[in-house]
Amino acid sequence: MELWGRITAVSGHKVTLSVENLEELAKLSLLTTEAQPEAVIQVSDKRRISAVQRKKAYAIMNDIASYRGFISQEDKYGLKTYLKKQFNLETGHEYFSFKTVDMTTARRFISFLLDFVLKFNIPLKKPIMEYSDDLEASEYSALKYRKCIICGKKADVHHIDAVGMGNDRTLVDHRGRLLIALCREHHQKAHNMGWPTFKDEYHVEGVTLDEDTLIQLHIMTRKRMEEIDNAKSSSANGTTD
Repeated sequence: MELWGRITAVSGHKVTLSVENLEELAKLSLLTTEAQPEAVIQVSDKRRISAVQRKKAYAIMNDIASYRGFISQEDKYGLKTYLKKQFNLETGHEYFSFKTVDMTTARRFISFLLDFVLKFNIPLKKPIMEYSDDLEASEYSALKYRKCIICGKKADVHHIDAVGMGNDRTLVDHRGRLLIALCREHHQKAHNMGWPTFKDEYHVEGVTLDEDTLIQLHIMTRKRMEEIDNAKSSSANGTTD
């Protein structure tokens, strides 16, 4: 159920929500017997889109328009409308105007545009990271489509915490590891420069993926995870296959 109200106090890890309707609050007892049930508080973003965000969004859409051969303002407007509608379909967000949209939605739309670009191999005039407004989302999209987060070229999954020379990467446990998609050129550059220097120069971090996402992106299989877990269990118990 949803409880409407206002956050009236924040102290350390405690957030106090004062509800507007006490009758709704009373209904909690019908849903749970827990004294402290789990809940999510959603706070609406009252900030308007920034000038930088607007510039990034239009720059990406202009690159898409150029790739599609759209020159007229009418074609560009049609493309913008199409992309916004696709964003709405994928996210469930209401159709928005760039004049009034909030910063959070603008950030999500920019991430959607970059995901669209990577999915359909659309070249950008600038490096991907110069357009990104959400580093984690952009790095995830690059991993999903195996496109270099730096230049957009075909990429492999790069392990930031090195797997080690001579080790079979298909047998590595990728759970808990920082991953990033890099083409061969930037992969080699990361090795030559060392990760701290490479990270600072290109402003990337890498992401850690949960088990379901690793499987979804074909980085690991459930079978391989179970094999690794069984091997670790056997080793801990002092047994071998």
